[in-house]
Amino acid sequence: MKLLFLLPLFFQTHSKFLFANPDTIIIDTYEVRLAPWPISMKRIIGETDTCYYLEFRDQHVMNHIALKVMEFEKLEQLKYFEKGLSYLKTGNTGDIAQFENYSIKKVSAKKDDAWYILSFGEAITNFQLPQANRMINIIKKLE
Repeated sequence: MKLLFLLPLFFQTHSKFLFANPDTIIIDTYEVRLAPWPISMKRIIGETDTCYYLEFRDQHVMNHIALKVMEFEKLEQLKYFEKGLSYLKTGNTGDIAQFENYSIKKVSAKKDDAWYILSFGEAITNFQLPQANRMINIIKKLE
Protein backbone atom coordinates (compact mmCIF):
# COMPACT_ATOMS: atom_id res chain seq x y z
CA MET A 1 0.00 0.00 0.00
CA LYS A 2 2.85 2.35 0.80
CA LEU A 3 4.23 1.76 -2.69
CA LEU A 4 1.06 3.15 -4.26
CA PHE A 5 1.68 6.46 -2.52
CA LEU A 6 5.27 6.57 -3.78
CA LEU A 7 4.32 5.77 -7.39
CA PRO A 8 3.11 9.32 -8.27
CA LEU A 9 6.31 10.74 -6.81
CA PHE A 10 8.35 8.39 -9.02
CA PHE A 11 6.48 9.44 -12.16
CA GLN A 12 6.90 13.14 -11.39
CA THR A 13 10.66 12.89 -11.08
CA HIS A 14 11.37 10.34 -13.84
CA SER A 15 8.62 10.88 -16.38
CA LYS A 16 10.73 13.15 -18.61
CA PHE A 17 13.13 10.25 -19.15
CA LEU A 18 10.40 7.68 -19.71
CA PHE A 19 8.43 9.77 -22.18
CA ALA A 20 11.23 11.60 -23.98
CA ASN A 21 10.51 12.91 -27.45
CA PRO A 22 11.90 10.36 -29.93
CA ASP A 23 12.10 13.00 -32.66
CA THR A 24 15.09 14.85 -31.29
CA ILE A 25 16.75 17.01 -33.90
CA ILE A 26 20.30 18.33 -33.85
CA ILE A 27 21.14 21.32 -36.05
CA ASP A 28 24.73 22.26 -36.85
CA THR A 29 25.15 25.65 -38.54
CA TYR A 30 28.32 26.72 -40.33
CA GLU A 31 28.58 30.37 -41.30
CA VAL A 32 30.35 30.86 -44.63
CA ARG A 33 29.69 34.59 -45.02
CA LEU A 34 27.88 37.03 -42.74
CA ALA A 35 25.40 39.84 -43.50
CA PRO A 36 24.47 41.70 -45.60
CA TRP A 37 24.76 38.79 -48.08
CA PRO A 38 24.86 35.75 -45.80
CA ILE A 39 25.69 32.21 -46.82
CA SER A 40 25.40 29.39 -44.31
CA MET A 41 25.50 25.61 -44.39
CA LYS A 42 23.35 23.51 -42.08
CA ARG A 43 23.35 19.87 -41.13
CA ILE A 44 20.12 18.62 -39.59
CA ILE A 45 20.38 15.27 -37.85
CA GLY A 46 17.06 13.59 -37.20
CA GLU A 47 16.16 10.25 -35.68
CA THR A 48 16.39 8.34 -38.97
CA ASP A 49 18.24 10.57 -41.43
CA THR A 50 20.49 13.57 -41.95
CA CYS A 51 19.87 16.43 -44.40
CA TYR A 52 22.15 19.22 -45.52
CA TYR A 53 21.17 22.74 -46.54
CA LEU A 54 22.91 25.67 -48.16
CA GLU A 55 21.11 28.92 -47.36
CA PHE A 56 21.92 32.19 -49.12
CA ARG A 57 20.43 35.59 -49.84
CA ASP A 58 19.13 35.98 -53.38
CA GLN A 59 21.01 38.84 -55.02
CA HIS A 60 18.28 39.41 -57.61
CA VAL A 61 16.09 40.89 -54.87
CA MET A 62 17.39 44.26 -53.75
CA ASN A 63 14.44 45.88 -51.96
CA HIS A 64 14.04 43.19 -49.28
CA ILE A 65 15.76 40.07 -48.00
CA ALA A 66 14.87 36.85 -49.79
CA LEU A 67 16.66 33.79 -48.43
CA LYS A 68 16.88 30.71 -50.62
CA VAL A 69 17.58 27.20 -49.39
CA MET A 70 19.23 24.44 -51.41
CA GLU A 71 18.54 21.02 -49.92
CA PHE A 72 20.94 18.11 -50.22
CA GLU A 73 19.18 14.97 -49.04
CA LYS A 74 22.37 12.94 -48.79
CA LEU A 75 25.99 13.64 -48.07
CA GLU A 76 26.87 12.31 -51.53
CA GLN A 77 24.95 15.18 -53.15
CA LEU A 78 26.81 17.69 -51.00
CA LYS A 79 30.10 16.02 -51.96
CA TYR A 80 29.27 16.63 -55.64
CA PHE A 81 28.82 20.32 -54.80
CA GLU A 82 32.25 20.28 -53.13
CA LYS A 83 33.81 18.53 -56.14
CA GLY A 84 32.32 21.17 -58.44
CA LEU A 85 33.84 23.96 -56.35
CA SER A 86 37.20 22.18 -56.21
CA TYR A 87 37.19 21.72 -59.99
CA LEU A 88 36.37 25.39 -60.59
CA LYS A 89 39.19 26.53 -58.29
CA THR A 90 41.69 25.05 -60.73
CA GLY A 91 39.69 25.96 -63.83
CA ASN A 92 39.55 29.00 -66.10
CA THR A 93 37.23 31.98 -66.31
CA GLY A 94 33.88 30.94 -67.73
CA ASP A 95 34.04 27.32 -66.56
CA ILE A 96 30.70 26.00 -65.30
CA ALA A 97 29.88 23.11 -62.99
CA GLN A 98 26.33 22.20 -64.06
CA PHE A 99 24.12 20.04 -61.85
CA GLU A 100 20.48 18.96 -62.06
CA ASN A 101 18.93 22.02 -60.40
CA TYR A 102 21.83 24.42 -59.84
CA SER A 103 25.08 25.56 -61.39
CA ILE A 104 28.30 27.22 -60.29
CA LYS A 105 30.25 29.44 -62.67
CA LYS A 106 33.75 30.89 -62.29
CA VAL A 107 33.70 34.48 -63.51
CA SER A 108 37.18 35.72 -62.62
CA ALA A 109 40.47 33.91 -63.11
CA LYS A 110 42.69 36.00 -60.88
CA LYS A 111 44.27 33.51 -58.50
CA ASP A 112 43.69 35.38 -55.24
CA ASP A 113 40.52 37.22 -56.26
CA ALA A 114 38.41 34.58 -58.02
CA TRP A 115 34.62 35.09 -58.08
CA TYR A 116 31.94 32.43 -58.44
CA ILE A 117 28.22 32.67 -59.22
CA LEU A 118 25.82 30.11 -57.80
CA SER A 119 22.50 29.85 -59.68
CA PHE A 120 19.62 27.94 -58.11
CA GLY A 121 16.42 28.27 -60.09
CA GLU A 122 15.85 32.01 -60.48
CA ALA A 123 18.00 32.85 -57.44
CA ILE A 124 21.68 33.73 -57.61
CA THR A 125 24.46 34.64 -55.26
CA ASN A 126 28.13 35.29 -55.80
CA PHE A 127 31.08 34.61 -53.57
CA GLN A 128 34.86 34.81 -53.63
CA LEU A 129 37.61 32.25 -53.27
CA PRO A 130 37.83 32.48 -49.43
CA GLN A 131 34.13 31.56 -49.13
CA ALA A 132 34.56 28.73 -51.66
CA ASN A 133 37.50 27.40 -49.62
CA ARG A 134 35.43 27.61 -46.44
CA MET A 135 32.56 25.63 -48.01
CA ILE A 136 34.99 23.00 -49.31
CA ASN A 137 36.59 22.62 -45.87
CA ILE A 138 33.21 22.40 -44.10
CA ILE A 139 31.97 19.70 -46.49
CA LYS A 140 35.19 17.68 -46.18
CA LYS A 141 34.79 17.59 -42.39
CA LEU A 142 31.20 16.27 -42.61
CA GLU A 143 31.94 12.57 -42.61
